[in-house]
Amino acid sequence: MNGWPDYFVDLVRYHAWANEVMFAELDKLSDEQRKRDSGLFFRSIHHTVDHLLLVNRVWMGRLTGKPVVSDFKTIQVENWEMLKRGLRDELAGMADWLSKRDEAWFAQDVGFTASNGKANTLRASAVLTHMLTHFNHHRGQVSSAITQMDGIAPEMDYLYYLRSKTA
Repeated sequence: MNGWPDYFVDLVRYHAWANEVMFAELDKLSDEQRKRDSGLFFRSIHHTVDHLLLVNRVWMGRLTGKPVVSDFKTIQVENWEMLKRGLRDELAGMADWLSKRDEAWFAQDVGFTASNGKANTLRASAVLTHMLTHFNHHRGQVSSAITQMDGIAPEMDYLYYLRSKTA
């Protein structure tokens, strides 16, 4: 790897891979199971995955200077297949966009208005670290919900991703 661009592009690709592993398990569930209240922060699996898509769009809007209005209380994409496609496309676009940033960009401060309406500033690398660890947080919740429905928790650790690249 050569610096921040390669590092973050690799992490975005890891998240795309982990989502596919998660989707493989979630596709075994019915739409009703994915949409039922599972006690998650966003109640259902579907709403939690929808949140991943929306929050990625919000943060990418902040990074690119094109703010996205968000409503985290409402499911944005009701159709499961369209939701998966949206998340796939979003991460592919993010990886492409990040691959075109130079090393200095990652040290720049990014100013944005937070969801609470307050102005904030974070270094670009900190924003990306937050974005990408946020995915893990919610995929962990989804994994727990899968096991509560007698499913198998998917193996989504970064090491499994690395092994899949060399297999």
